[in-house]
Amino acid sequence: MAAANLELSIFSRLSEAQPDWQQLKSVPHSNPYQSPSWLISWFETIGKSLNCVPVIVVGRRQDEPLFVLPLQLERSAGTSTLTFLGHQNGNQNTGLWNADFYRTVTPAEMQDLLSDVCRQIGADLLKLENVPDNWQGRGHPLVLECATASPSPVFASALPDEFEQFFNATHSKSSRKNLLRKERHLRAAGDYRVVKASDRADKQRGLDAFFEQRAFRAKAAGIPNVFSQRPARTFLSTALGLNATADTQVQEPNPLDLWFLETDGRIRATYLCVEHGATLYAYSNSVAHDDMLPNSPGLVLIKEIIERACADPRFETLDLGLGEERYKTGWAEPVLLKDSLLAMSWKGALRLRLEAARLNTKARLRNSATLWPLIRRLRKWKAGIGQGG
Repeated sequence: MAAANLELSIFSRLSEAQPDWQQLKSVPHSNPYQSPSWLISWFETIGKSLNCVPVIVVGRRQDEPLFVLPLQLERSAGTSTLTFLGHQNGNQNTGLWNADFYRTVTPAEMQDLLSDVCRQIGADLLKLENVPDNWQGRGHPLVLECATASPSPVFASALPDEFEQFFNATHSKSSRKNLLRKERHLRAAGDYRVVKASDRADKQRGLDAFFEQRAFRAKAAGIPNVFSQRPARTFLSTALGLNATADTQVQEPNPLDLWFLETDGRIRATYLCVEHGATLYAYSNSVAHDDMLPNSPGLVLIKEIIERACADPRFETLDLGLGEERYKTGWAEPVLLKDSLLAMSWKGALRLRLEAARLNTKARLRNSATLWPLIRRLRKWKAGIGQGG
């Protein structure tokens, strides 16, 4: 058994898990949304506003870390749920793993280990959401026997060395022609540039544009703006290196980059990205609703980012993140995610039924070719009424 003779440690402070976490942060079997730099930035801002309790689970053998699972304990309506730390603002959850251990450990072994963790900390429910069904060449060991499909997939693709080859393979001749025509119009407006912000001034300008553009879109579409509250805004600012993190003991590179497309003196589109290992992760974007909107600056921006990633020998994979959007399906294929819910007490069993019903309803709505477009139209209609009033 892969998990035999395993030493299990549970830490309630991020700093306590640092030695093991740092060892596994850059291994291929990891993802940026559970790296120390990302989660320290998240916990010191959003996490503290939510009053979540970190539960960092580390498995070792002979002082060698075999896995790190950054989790958190959430309390609601008298029920305690063990789930992924920072899941509210990440795109997928994988954990960080020693390659040999990951290759051999089974879902049943991980279920036994996490059930033991739940008993030790008094969790009523184990909830592992948005775990890739197949990852790093095998079924993920955190996809338990009880797992069901998550409401939305992530979209990913291998990146070839030649962008033109990739562009031609993923887009029809007419769509390529149309996108290049829009790019020419944006360039013709003058002072055109696509920038990966490196200095403080560009980062701040880009982030201000991101917040403004996201707020406008949310209001126009009648959808929630996850970056409207101060903790979320401070999180992004911190992750970009514009603020010092509260945990000064840990010196980490900034986990987030900001790209923007500017023309005629205005930022027309932004994209927040994360570079991790051989993968470029596109995290969140925005577009200005102005006179240049018909030229699709957001689509032109992501094309330019992908073109530069193809030319960069560091990158082998593109990850466009969670949720189905038309531009994502043009560049990448869906990667199925799974949710595993496991009750640890009678209170957990009651909560499990409620959570399972919620996730099932969300998945059915998202995947309905009839209901989901209707919901989006209703949101826009309601937003129009609110603006009119």
